Amino acid sequence: MNPGYLSLLLMVVTLILFASGWKDLLVRGITSKVILLFFISWFIATKFSLTLRGGKINFCIAVLCILIICVLWRAHGWLYRIHILSAGALLGSIYFFMLETIHLVPAWIMGSTEISMALLIGALVSGLTRLPAVQLASVSIGLLLAELYRGYMHRDFAGFQLGFPLFQDRWWLTVYMTRICSLLLASAMFACKKSVHWVTDGIRRMSGGDSE
Repeated sequence: MNPGYLSLLLMVVTLILFASGWKDLLVRGITSKVILLFFISWFIATKFSLTLRGGKINFCIAVLCILIICVLWRAHGWLYRIHILSAGALLGSIYFFMLETIHLVPAWIMGSTEISMALLIGALVSGLTRLPAVQLASVSIGLLLAELYRGYMHRDFAGFQLGFPLFQDRWWLTVYMTRICSLLLASAMFACKKSVHWVTDGIRRMSGGDSE
């Protein structure tokens, strides 16, 4: 699959899901206007890039930076903002480590290296925070830092590039895996609560029957 095709496919699927009324389930708390603005900005930004000394940067990076700034601005309290930044830094370190070493451990690979990395990061993000907007910001911080780390480490072997189709594929795939893991975790927690309530209710009824 050519780089960039996966991100385009996932964007189309996302738009179809939102048009079908799944927005509140998938990204609750984010308004339709904000989502529309993000998609328009993304489509426009990916068509342009900035050439710097030693590399190139795609303008989709600017869209992600604005997303991160907006989430941090709306976060309540400095401690929560620090939590978001620290979570992103942790994800960036783990993602960079996986980019450099996952090919050395074939047992970790499930289908493809990209899916394996996205699934692990998605599971970590869903465990660190539940709000979709914060998850998007954390994933963005993590992937941006990982790409910066890797670009710096390999700057002598290849020109530095940031935000191009391969990065876009990774970002969209990781976001999808994050939301899937979050929904599965929420469903599991809801099922556990219902089971505990059912068991405690049954014990209460049995105790009431015995006392009579």
